[in-house]
Amino acid sequence: MMKKLLCLGLLPLWLYAQNLHELVDLALQNKLVESKKYSLEASQEQASAIKSNYMPSLSIGGNQTHNQEENALSPDKSTTGYAKVAFVIYDGGKRGALIEGQKALVQSASYNLQSTQNDVTLNVVYYYFSYLSAMQMKEALDQKLEQLLAEQMRLEKFFSVGSATEDEIQKIISSIEQTKLQQLQNSVTCNTILNALEYLTGQSVSVQNGSQLHLETSKRDDEKRYDILALEQSVQYAKHQADIAKAPSLPTITLEDTYSRFNYDYANKIYDTGADRQNTIALNLQWKLFDFGSTRASYQAAYKEYLAKTSNLNYVESQAKASLKNAQNNYTVAERKITVASARLKASEMTYTLVHKKFQNGLVNNVAYLDALSDKYNAISELQNARNDLEYQKAVVLYEMGKEIKGAIQ
Repeated sequence: MMKKLLCLGLLPLWLYAQNLHELVDLALQNKLVESKKYSLEASQEQASAIKSNYMPSLSIGGNQTHNQEENALSPDKSTTGYAKVAFVIYDGGKRGALIEGQKALVQSASYNLQSTQNDVTLNVVYYYFSYLSAMQMKEALDQKLEQLLAEQMRLEKFFSVGSATEDEIQKIISSIEQTKLQQLQNSVTCNTILNALEYLTGQSVSVQNGSQLHLETSKRDDEKRYDILALEQSVQYAKHQADIAKAPSLPTITLEDTYSRFNYDYANKIYDTGADRQNTIALNLQWKLFDFGSTRASYQAAYKEYLAKTSNLNYVESQAKASLKNAQNNYTVAERKITVASARLKASEMTYTLVHKKFQNGLVNNVAYLDALSDKYNAISELQNARNDLEYQKAVVLYEMGKEIKGAIQ
């Protein structure tokens, strides 16, 4: 009956534990990602507004007047209504620059969203495998403590018949207390990681092991990190802003068609022609020839901003190349660490087995035994840490290569 109750108590934890893919899905719904989605939608709406602004516009209006002095051009009273269609034929290239600039902003916002999603995913991957390492450390510490407590009981029995010394028991007790402290510290680490995952996902989570990543090492020449792709589009936006700043130095041509209905009420009917409607087509040209260098200064400022963003992009691209090489080197080292840790574990287990037998037979002191015991469980933790670190390094390499990390989770 007790076993059934225990199983029922553990069932919710098993049901609600999330693997890496599920944790990433939760994190990609957080408020930071949501804000980037809104930014993208805002850019798209603004792009639509700019295009619509350059379509032919229709406006209507009207007025009613009363003139103090009547003449042929100014009736005593008048009522006028009109409808006007206007279209910008040419504005010095501002229209094209605005539209293309906004396209660049939309693309930049899209890449920023993908960059944020990849950043969040990389953080989740880090905390996921850090948590697995901490839990594996907990398991190793629990096993170590279990063996230490068993040795304490054995030595106390020997001490009661004079076959062991008090200092031997105290050394075991000291190791037990040290292991308990390590357990407490490891528990704090686990809670800290879970808090970080809760911050990223927006809810309490429980981690389920078993996930890993698939690393595809081939890289296309055109693949870049999403943040760099966003910067490239920001550079293009700055270039179009410079074109917009230069536009006022060129002519603006508009076409207008105005249809008017009016009622002129002349007190002196001699002025009344009987006309009550008019349709006027106008082709307008406006060209600012002199503005004390204001347009030129605005263009120079915008162009220098473009140069600044270009220089920053070149710097970040160089930095990204170095980061990719470092990530690849770290991945190679992580693979080597597993080989070394496996060899160390095998050696420490053999050493521990031999020392443990000798210790039980009184051939070595408890100092040698405790060293062998600690070395064994340290080797176990080191191997697990190396395996988990390798998975994280895979994610870092994918990130630096400009690939989507989520798609590599298995």
